[in-house]
Amino acid sequence: MRVDTQIRLVFWSVLTAAALLVLDAAVTATVLRDLAALHTRLMSPRSLQQVEADYHNNLLVAAVGAVLLAALTLVVRRHNPKVRAALWIIGPLLGLALLCGLVGGPEWAVAPTGEEPELLRQEYARAVPEWYLWVHGIAGFCAACLLFFVAAFATRGDLREYYLESHGTGDSYRSWIDRTST
Repeated sequence: MRVDTQIRLVFWSVLTAAALLVLDAAVTATVLRDLAALHTRLMSPRSLQQVEADYHNNLLVAAVGAVLLAALTLVVRRHNPKVRAALWIIGPLLGLALLCGLVGGPEWAVAPTGEEPELLRQEYARAVPEWYLWVHGIAGFCAACLLFFVAAFATRGDLREYYLESHGTGDSYRSWIDRTST
């Protein structure tokens, strides 16, 4: 695969992950707004606070991640070794944060046991809508997979040379082995 094709693949993967995080942040903000207007009769205030805290965590990770990935999208095509290091650092860390948000999401605070009254189950369902779980889960999982892919893909040798070469100066990157053997 040609290097310019690889760079385009990395660029579009990072851009897609950023778009997925924007989607995740938007739906989380929507559900959080709806939660503020929710009036409950049987649901405990502690459960409601836990759901709200989990939504805030998801919103924070998605929003900060989207901003980081948008910035990374702007520089991913530059010939700079710091870009490659950023791919290695941001990708796995943000991917792990997204997966932690999926595993410990708001649905656990209101998971019905089957023995509660029907009204309480309905309040749980309004606090954590099923459509949110699907959108948040798919967007977060796909974004995490793309970030892990980009971090692993950036280890390729030809991408190493791409990010280490001085573009525009006419000089190409020479490894320390090449420099010491001449």
